[in-house]
Amino acid sequence: MLCTEVSGNINDPSSVIALQRRLGAPFEVDYVDLEWDQVHARRLVVKSGAGRVVEIRLGERVEEIGLKDGDVLGCDVAPDTLAAHASSVEPCAATAPAPASGGKPVVVAVQLRSARVVRIRFTASEPVDPALVARVGWEVGNMHVPLFRGEAGELMAPHSDALQRLLASIPGIQTTVEQASLDPAARLSGTGISTVVRLSPSLKVVVRKKTSSN
Repeated sequence: MLCTEVSGNINDPSSVIALQRRLGAPFEVDYVDLEWDQVHARRLVVKSGAGRVVEIRLGERVEEIGLKDGDVLGCDVAPDTLAAHASSVEPCAATAPAPASGGKPVVVAVQLRSARVVRIRFTASEPVDPALVARVGWEVGNMHVPLFRGEAGELMAPHSDALQRLLASIPGIQTTVEQASLDPAARLSGTGISTVVRLSPSLKVVVRKKTSSN
C-alpha cells in the first residue's frame, strides 16, 4: 500500500463519519505502529498489524508536523465495494491482501507506540522561573534530544541514563521515568530561549546584535 497523504484522523468523529460516507460502509481499522522518532520520516516502509506492507511517502509535510496518533494513511477496499465506490476510495495503491471479515473496507491508521520517557516537573512555586525552563531546554537540546510539552506545565523527553543523570543535577526540578506517548504536535524545537517563549508567551526577549567598532 502506497500512502502519499493523510486522509483524516480516526480519533476525530467527523473524520470517521466522512470516511464511512466515502467508503459507503462501516470499516475496520488496521494499525501501523510507529515509534516517536519515525513520525517525521519522509519515506518509511512498515508492516501493519494485519500484515500489510505500507510505504509512507509524505515529503515535506511530515517533516514539518509529523504523523499523529490516529492519522489515516489510506484504505484497502474490497473488490465489490471498490466497484460501487471507485470515485470515493482513498488515493492509495493497494498491494496488500484483500480485506478480511466479510469484505469490509479497512482503514490503515497510525498508532503511536508508548516510549520510555523522562517526565520533568518544576517543583518551585508558580510562576516557574523562566531561567530554569531555559536551562532545562538548553541542557536537553545540547544532548540533541527532543523536548515535548507535557501536562500542566510539565516537559517530557525520550529517556536515556545520561539525560536522567544530567537532569538530576539541576535544582528546582523533579524527574520520573515512565511509559508515555510523545505527541509530535507537542514537540518543542529550538534553543532554551525559544522553549521559554513557547511555555511563557508573556515573557519578553530582547536580542542585541553585536556592533563592530572601527
